[in-house]
Amino acid sequence: MRWRFFIALVLLVLSSSFVLAQSTIDVTPLDYQITTAEEASFEVTVSNTENVTRVYTLYGLDAVWGVDVADRKFSLNPEQSKTTTVRVKPLGPFQPSTYAIKLYVDASTPGDTAPVERYQRDLTVVLYPEQPVEYLPSIGVTVDVNEKISPRNPLSIKLFLENRNPLNLAGMTVRIESDIPEFAQDAVVDLPPREQKTVEFSITPNPYQQPREYTLFFVFERNGETIKVVEKKIEILPLLPGFRVEPIEETIFLKKFTQVRITNEGNVLNTQDVKVPVSLPAALFTSGVDVGSEQGRFYLHWSLALRPNESTTIEYVTNYRILLYIIVLLALFGLFYWAVQPPVQVRKHAVAVKAGEDGTLSELKVTLEVRNRSRRQLKNIVVTDIVPSIANVTKNLELGTLKPLEIKETHRGTKISWSLPELDGHEHRIITYALRTKLNVLGDFSLPRATIEYGKRRGKVGKAYSNIFRLSS
Repeated sequence: MRWRFFIALVLLVLSSSFVLAQSTIDVTPLDYQITTAEEASFEVTVSNTENVTRVYTLYGLDAVWGVDVADRKFSLNPEQSKTTTVRVKPLGPFQPSTYAIKLYVDASTPGDTAPVERYQRDLTVVLYPEQPVEYLPSIGVTVDVNEKISPRNPLSIKLFLENRNPLNLAGMTVRIESDIPEFAQDAVVDLPPREQKTVEFSITPNPYQQPREYTLFFVFERNGETIKVVEKKIEILPLLPGFRVEPIEETIFLKKFTQVRITNEGNVLNTQDVKVPVSLPAALFTSGVDVGSEQGRFYLHWSLALRPNESTTIEYVTNYRILLYIIVLLALFGLFYWAVQPPVQVRKHAVAVKAGEDGTLSELKVTLEVRNRSRRQLKNIVVTDIVPSIANVTKNLELGTLKPLEIKETHRGTKISWSLPELDGHEHRIITYALRTKLNVLGDFSLPRATIEYGKRRGKVGKAYSNIFRLSS
């Protein structure tokens, strides 16, 4: 039993090796698309993968196809290969189509005519008619384009074309038709039989194109006839950028003339508030425009409505001459004030000498300070003060550093006068006196202005007045 199992195992291994050691036949098309008047050609590679020498014979048996093999019969040692050319020619009337012609390869032992193995391969031939115009054009078209288009960006449109039959579409025109003028382009394309091609159009849209949906028509023409039309919907998107602001300035002697050109660069009617930053002085001295502030910054602003690509010009004037005029007027006023100011000045001051237990005023010491503010000497100076009727001058006291010229009762009160023959430039004199109230005064006590008279040129007399002094008890 054991030897029978061993013999069966050996036969199985030998049969497996025989199956695995078959030859290989590879076919490579060289020119398989022909007309009835042409020949198709193929490369056939035969490889001997067996462990014995084989003789190979290549032939065809189809009566209506001529099969011509360059090397019809040859032998190959183990692991050898050989490539030969096979030509196939139609011999009968054929309709255009695809045909499979059988190629046979016999493998035999040298000296033996009977084949050990027979291989079969298909030689595929595409047969075209000699007059392809009989075909109607058949084109496959795929449009690759962004359907949402910003008119500010360049656009690429790609057409993937496929010729679906043997008709040679040479000199075919591809044209784009649209309501948008920038899309109107065309190209001439050669599309050989059963081939594919990509056609690309580069478009630069009008940046102010009205936003809405448009239809693109891709028209294919050959020999003046339309053979196909493809539609494609696209949408132009609305653009709402900020208005472009372009100021032009000209300055003539502290007066700046400004023209601001404002443009809507979008493609729809737009209303915006336009702001032009300015400094605080410019905001104060600019007329004819609205001035606003935001976070401590000043700006001129306008509210404008502009159509696509519409521009408007706004003019305004910043006049710094007003500031110069103000400075000149202040300087003139200062000079005038300095010119009309009296050269002598008198100031009044008072302090309480005695006060009642309840805080009331009873006796005051009054000081008159006389000052010559000029450099020249003043003469014939008379200082006059009025003591209100509610008080009396204290005569039994020292009346100050200068003896009064006159003490006189009037309906307004007691009038006291002092005479100064002269007062040198920038000289300073102090006059003091005391007064006692007739009643204890509670609250504010007011002393009227003192008057000073001085001699001017050509015998004229000038006057100056002191302040009104108020004392609170």
